[in-house]
Amino acid sequence: MKVKCRRILCPIDFDRISIPAIEFARELARRNDALIYLLSVVPKERTRLKTELEQVAHDSLRAVARKWLEPKIPHRIVVRTGQPAKAVVKAEAEFKADLVVMATHGRTGRSLARLGSVTDEVVRCSTCPVLTLRPSGHE
Repeated sequence: MKVKCRRILCPIDFDRISIPAIEFARELARRNDALIYLLSVVPKERTRLKTELEQVAHDSLRAVARKWLEPKIPHRIVVRTGQPAKAVVKAEAEFKADLVVMATHGRTGRSLARLGSVTDEVVRCSTCPVLTLRPSGHE
């Protein structure tokens, strides 16, 4: 069965581990003539700092897009505010994503229980396939 991905959601948190996810999404978009939604989620703030954080996220996503996607890969920059996993799942539905491509820190055991996992929650709540990439050096 051949599956086409026309809309790829790629949430990033500007950590180095996001790079393999961006590269994978870029290659998949190139092969499928797809559109990438590059997403950043800003934690909910009740202060004027929220607007500044959203602007920094938007500017940072533009820099990522310039470096990794432009000029050949069609993309949209999306900034959302709220709880990261819920915002990713909501964006997935809003954009009718065919696939979510995201990095995972690869935490297990106590570290996972203590810190939680945005990726884990997205995998559990998503209505479309989620491809996760762990940083190199993890087993």
